[in-house]
Amino acid sequence: MSHPGVPAHREEASQVEPGTPRSSIWQGFLGTASVVAYALLFELARNLVLNSLGESPAVKVAAGTLRWLSVLVVAAAAVYVGYRFVQRYRERIRTANELALIADLVEPGPRVTGVDPNPAPDSTPESDLPHTDPDWTDEVIAVVRDLRMREFETAALLAVLTAALDAPAHRPVEQGGQREPPSAASVLLNNLLRHTPPRVEIVGAQRYRVLEVPAHPERAQVIAQARWPMAVTALVHHYADLTTQWAFALDSVRFAAGARRWFEAQEANLSALVTACVSLGEDIPATAVAELVRIGDALDGWYARTGDGASQAARAAELCSVHGMKEIVLHGDLARMRAGDLHEKPRRYRPRNLSTSLAARWEHDAALRLLIVPPGHQRPPVDFAAASARLEASWWLLPREDVAGEVCALINLAVVHIHQGRLDAARDRLELAESLTRGGRDPDGRAHIQETMGIMWWARGEFRRALRSWQQALTGYRALDDRLGTARCLQHLGSAMVSGPERGGSLFAADPSVTTAEVQRQASGWLKEAHRLHDGYVPHNNECYAERYIAKLRSALAGTNHTVLDQIDTWPLPARDPH
Repeated sequence: MSHPGVPAHREEASQVEPGTPRSSIWQGFLGTASVVAYALLFELARNLVLNSLGESPAVKVAAGTLRWLSVLVVAAAAVYVGYRFVQRYRERIRTANELALIADLVEPGPRVTGVDPNPAPDSTPESDLPHTDPDWTDEVIAVVRDLRMREFETAALLAVLTAALDAPAHRPVEQGGQREPPSAASVLLNNLLRHTPPRVEIVGAQRYRVLEVPAHPERAQVIAQARWPMAVTALVHHYADLTTQWAFALDSVRFAAGARRWFEAQEANLSALVTACVSLGEDIPATAVAELVRIGDALDGWYARTGDGASQAARAAELCSVHGMKEIVLHGDLARMRAGDLHEKPRRYRPRNLSTSLAARWEHDAALRLLIVPPGHQRPPVDFAAASARLEASWWLLPREDVAGEVCALINLAVVHIHQGRLDAARDRLELAESLTRGGRDPDGRAHIQETMGIMWWARGEFRRALRSWQQALTGYRALDDRLGTARCLQHLGSAMVSGPERGGSLFAADPSVTTAEVQRQASGWLKEAHRLHDGYVPHNNECYAERYIAKLRSALAGTNHTVLDQIDTWPLPARDPH
């Protein structure tokens, strides 16, 4: 199969590790029937004690204790029901806020053939800066000059100009003085465009390039004025809002495809913006640093989706070097962790839920480092027990409202158990994770659960259940336009058809004429598509599983009238998620 090999031995049910619950224990214990049963049981025991032993003082104490136990059970149930109600209410409010945040997004359309998908970055090297007019003095355009960026999207440039123009309105007016009304940013931009020669030019759709800037005032004067911090913060805030919205949209079935296209088009510009902010050194305002944190969080989610660990570490390292990041201790430590530069467990912060989230991520990263297998023939054995312990510690540290974090930890814990051959424990972890994602929460995590569940079923010899799980996962990934997840599921299904083409009927529409050769031919198309999707997002290892299985299919089809496909012909049948 396309996943790593699984030990043949299996565990007994009694060997399941008790540390992480397989489901919500309290839901069963404090269900209505259980509560009534326990209360009646304690009351019955009290009556038996009184009737059997009489009314001595010791018996009265025991009977009173039994009555209070029944009251305690009912009270505990009431507290739990109230707690769950509050949790569900908060979840509904959070979901409503996220939906409101992305409700007005307009998805970018598919890229037009022949157009560069990655426009020129916003940052500009010193050798390519605009021409400086020694006779021109303009405090507002001088701010644009000192940003050291030559190209701007229209909305971003208007945000900078508006902030710079409005800055004087935030200063107190001297006694007897009168404040001049600020000019409109659009009017100023139009004047720059119509100037002879033009001082800006339009390049592409809704994009401007600065051609000429004033020589005065000098940079030191610009930095000292109120226009500078407001303009820089406005620029970073503009992109922070956009990236936050589209990061939420990545996990929305409705907007996932458009969000992916937006990040593909804007990732280079966002990275260049971070680089430009680093180059400002001590001149970057503290308010802009807080907005950069939001951009870093959104890019981290994007890189996690595409599997681009190198870019993830590079952006995090740049954020670590932003002046003022060390003062935001919690976010500074998070950036260092993403960059792989946090070598000791982070200390406690306030608020506590953020502190425990950071500690959980540190434990999670430490576990993943234990699972890394260095290349070479003499590979040391992986300490799965230690990795399992760290992943479980990470799960316990996570706040209960962090559903995506819990799901991620439980999936990785299940993968470790599969490698250990502890398949019952792996199933328990996946069932708990599955229960957390019902009701539309974390749809990408749910698809990943179903994919891992398919691997678990395959290791148990449950061929049909494995195929069904991978079909469900593939359906979920395609709905979210998660190309890396889609590639993995196509690879799972395609490689499964190499070993068992006679069982591939459930992957196609009902057709009695489908032969094993046709199943294998279609599977070769799935593997080709998996290879193509992998190739576009993550660097390939020296060993490509899809290519290996395509070679096997080529050999299997050599004596037939079929040949392997160069591209996908028929997709596997979609499978509906029952929840």
